[in-house]
Amino acid sequence: VEEYKDFASRKSDLERTELQKDKTGVFTGCYAKNPANGDAVPIWVADYVLASYGTGAIMAVPAHDTRDNEFALKYNIPVKWVVKNEANSSDDAKQVYPGLGIIENSSSSETGLDINQLSSKEAGLEVIEWAERTGNGKKKVNY
Repeated sequence: VEEYKDFASRKSDLERTELQKDKTGVFTGCYAKNPANGDAVPIWVADYVLASYGTGAIMAVPAHDTRDNEFALKYNIPVKWVVKNEANSSDDAKQVYPGLGIIENSSSSETGLDINQLSSKEAGLEVIEWAERTGNGKKKVNY
């Protein structure tokens, strides 16, 4: 990880965000626990994640973000679809979908969160309420 960090730090932000470039990264050997479902999430260091964007740390969503999907496919990271395109309800259409839709694969008896079959917007509000109720987060508006 330290060697990779040194390697990636020598790249400019422009080099790191070029859409056509080959994304690189390294698995840290560590996992974070997703509080919404209890799943272990592998922690990677990657060159396309920038400190100047948000916090510099992201929860990659490879089924719903093209850059995250490319990275996941390259490193054989499992992809879980959670938003179904309402216009294309075919279950075998597992292509990157960044839009709004109906939530699927998003239920956990362990945490009590079940947002399956809700619209993306409804699910977002429900997750915020769940996070506040369980102490896993709080609502905040950024401009």
